[in-house]
Amino acid sequence: MKQGIVAHVISPFPRGLHFCQVRRTSHTMDGFCLLYMLLILLMRSGDVETNPGPNTAVSTVSDMEFLRLAKDILPSYYDAVGISLGFSYPELQGILIQKLNNYPNAFLEVFMRWNVMQQPPHSNKRQLLADKLREIDLGDLSDRLLNESLNPNITGGPSRLTESPTKPPSAESQTKPLSPELVERCAKDFKFKYRSTVCKIRADPLNPASTVQFKDMYTNLFLQEEHGTNKRMLDYNDILDLKVNGEFPKRIMVQGEAGSGKTTFCAKIAWDWIEGRYFSHFVWVLIVPLREFKKHTIGEIAKSYLAKNNPATVSQMTEYIQSNPDKVFIAFDGLDEASGLIMKTKSGESQPSVTSSEACGSSSETGDIGLADILCSDELASCPVLVTTRPWRAVEIRSDGDLMKLYTFIHVEGFNRENLSVYIHKYFPQNDDKANQLIQFFSDNDVISENMAHYPIYVAMLCLMWKERDEQKLKEMKSLKTFSQIFKEMIAFLKEHYAQKEVKKVGSRSLRDYLKKIDELLGPIAKKAFNGLLENTLSFGEDDFQTCEEIESKNTACLVGILSQEDRINADMDTHERNSHVQLSVFFPHKLFQEYMAGFHLASLYESDRNEFNRLIEQVVLPGKEEFRYLLYFTVSQNTHIATYVLNSMLNCLNITRDLHFIVDVAFESQDPGVAALMKDRVSSSEESMLTIDIFMTAHTVAGYAFIGPHVVKLNIERDCGPTTSLDVAEMICSLPSLKIVYLEKAFHHCFFATLALKGKESKVSSSSTIVMYMYV
Repeated sequence: MKQGIVAHVISPFPRGLHFCQVRRTSHTMDGFCLLYMLLILLMRSGDVETNPGPNTAVSTVSDMEFLRLAKDILPSYYDAVGISLGFSYPELQGILIQKLNNYPNAFLEVFMRWNVMQQPPHSNKRQLLADKLREIDLGDLSDRLLNESLNPNITGGPSRLTESPTKPPSAESQTKPLSPELVERCAKDFKFKYRSTVCKIRADPLNPASTVQFKDMYTNLFLQEEHGTNKRMLDYNDILDLKVNGEFPKRIMVQGEAGSGKTTFCAKIAWDWIEGRYFSHFVWVLIVPLREFKKHTIGEIAKSYLAKNNPATVSQMTEYIQSNPDKVFIAFDGLDEASGLIMKTKSGESQPSVTSSEACGSSSETGDIGLADILCSDELASCPVLVTTRPWRAVEIRSDGDLMKLYTFIHVEGFNRENLSVYIHKYFPQNDDKANQLIQFFSDNDVISENMAHYPIYVAMLCLMWKERDEQKLKEMKSLKTFSQIFKEMIAFLKEHYAQKEVKKVGSRSLRDYLKKIDELLGPIAKKAFNGLLENTLSFGEDDFQTCEEIESKNTACLVGILSQEDRINADMDTHERNSHVQLSVFFPHKLFQEYMAGFHLASLYESDRNEFNRLIEQVVLPGKEEFRYLLYFTVSQNTHIATYVLNSMLNCLNITRDLHFIVDVAFESQDPGVAALMKDRVSSSEESMLTIDIFMTAHTVAGYAFIGPHVVKLNIERDCGPTTSLDVAEMICSLPSLKIVYLEKAFHHCFFATLALKGKESKVSSSSTIVMYMYV
């Protein structure tokens, strides 16, 4: 009878595992003994496993692989992934709440817990996880997980090799530097790209075909530089004179609210470089809209801007930037439109957190440079980099002491009064009367002038409506006060404008039916808008609209003007290059339009799926209230039941003392009397309660308090009041039944005194302490 033994040997070569079967017979005992002794020596040397089991290099999953999966799986799969891995629905919701509704971090926690759960003996966790992913239609990620097991070192998995094969020369070391002629050719391609795309201003903010030359519509923005704890005015022409310890800063953070002109600010930089002004001493200026380039590296982005016949490669462009950092200026536009965190994992943490190297592009093995590495100054530290963002996203950098020291902070405040007038006259070059009427409209309504006139997006919208509306509609527009009213009016205008091209008869039943059909078609777009906000996706690919209904909805939204679709890549770029860098994008004209449509969808869930609506409000929107401020505005404006529910949730979930002004702003957007009554009952009613209206309180918030009519005993005015704020203050003085004492310290519009003269007898004020009172000019 033949007998045999099996030696399980780990090969020192990168070919993996080899099995050697040694057979023995009664005639070859001496040979067997020799082989047996050899086997014992191999085992003692550590090169043979006596009980091999599965190979841990290919059967386990590394933390980095879990991290990548956590980033790449869409939030809509969260419940399916967790349940397939053995978690209950309450457990999953608890993890999500614990992670502050950050889905990537919640996914990571689920994976980490699953990884330590009891599995069958000698189980292959990689195969188990891959099978689970495939069961819930995540086949691509399943395949990737299995393919990575063929070379675990790629993802940082444990290596069983005692020595590594010699590494081939890196792509970077093989890169031939760009010639001076090719460097200049790339610069010319960049300039052509910017002339044809970036440096175009829309006269109609919603119509891509309404673009005009940059110089015809551009109006200077009001800028401020942070100086210690204060701000000081900064002229655009002085930006390059900024100094930090005697040198131009290498990292600049430009903050601004939605629609304040941050993207136009980047376009101005590109324009001045093209025209040979200011930024002309830089050989290359790279303008990077982060909504389009979330998972790409700087070399890939630069390459995507080149003409098809430009032979420069990604690695050559990266090498030039690395070798000449003082000759390149990079502007990242819209950090708030990029997913993931910027800051890297701190040493000593028990598990990794999702970082922007996964979200915004990471350094690749070809030597290219990820966007997150640039933002953190881990790469290109001496290259000047500017990044724009909404204020809420800047907190991430400000909260890291080391990272904050690298940045100089600038604020884009939009238009001041002088800039506003210039812009409006540019919009109406042949009609000074129309321009002056609109300027007067802004002057007469300080809720509009303080909260919207600063922002070019609102000014452009109002200019468009002012141009197209008849006298009756213009009269109605003068009563608008809230962001929601402006957007509701704007969306209605767009739908009517489009519908009347198809149905000519104004006021007819056929026109009403057509408008109703448009509303139905916009439903899927509103859902896309909402899901995009949750995932921080502001730009969609054409393949995101796959069903016939979705395609029809997309096409209708583009025709109406709620969506835009255009090719932002050079027309002569071949198909392969285009697909490898940026898809043709479908996007909202501005994030505010996405937020408005998202509010429409969120409100619809109140009727169609009340439990999901409640969960989203209390577990997603309110915990991220600053990020979702405008979403809340637009949601509560839909109807009284929704507004009442949301305000009750805010009063129950938020800190009323700390967040009162925020809650009042949301209540004001509802314009609902029931909400006003609810707030009046919940706002302080103590005998000593005082409301102070100071320079930090916006006219929007003042109008909110006037709308609510709170129980206050003392009213203290410490800011100048324009027409509507003066009127709001006068109305409060005359109508608040609990008000006893008023302190007036600042200037008022004449309507303040007119209102007091008319209604002053109704006031309950028992004593007035007037310190200083001026007439508003």
